[in-house]
Amino acid sequence: MSQPNQRQGLIFTLAAVLTGGVLVAGTMVYTLLKTTETPSNIASTTPIPNISPNLSEAPVETSPIATSEPTENTPPIPVQKKQQSISPTKTNPSKKNLGGVNLANKDLRRMNLQKAQMGGTNLANSNLSGVDLSGANLGGANLSQTNLTNANLSNTDLRGANLSGANLKGANLDDAYTDGANLNGAILP
Repeated sequence: MSQPNQRQGLIFTLAAVLTGGVLVAGTMVYTLLKTTETPSNIASTTPIPNISPNLSEAPVETSPIATSEPTENTPPIPVQKKQQSISPTKTNPSKKNLGGVNLANKDLRRMNLQKAQMGGTNLANSNLSGVDLSGANLGGANLSQTNLTNANLSNTDLRGANLSGANLKGANLDDAYTDGANLNGAILP
């Protein structure tokens, strides 16, 4: 065998061994992750919290915390307490952060989700009939088998969302971003 052919054979063998090693390592990681998941019977015994129709705050604390210490010449800065409740008339829809939340099989018809951040949220089999989702971010969300009849989805980001089997009859999709969305079996307006 000539030297260039021998090198090519060696490179090919090395690439095959490395590829096989990566596949074996990936399979091991996948198996390890699957064995450490919470069993489904534990999840079914955990009570599902009620979700109020007025979600005016992010699910996590996002406000800055005052931590400055008083010095010799400056008085201490009072730390404001977080407001306990916000009246529905003062709701700022742009502060709703429901990204990654599991809302599968929920009736969400009375919720105001305008401009809500819901990227990656699981809304499978939920009822969003007539809900205002205009300007919301639903990129990568699971909306399979979801009832979206007469929903306002104008200016909504649905890129990469799973809308397979969703009912979009009468929905407003004006200026919605649907690049990469799965619409297999969806009932379209």
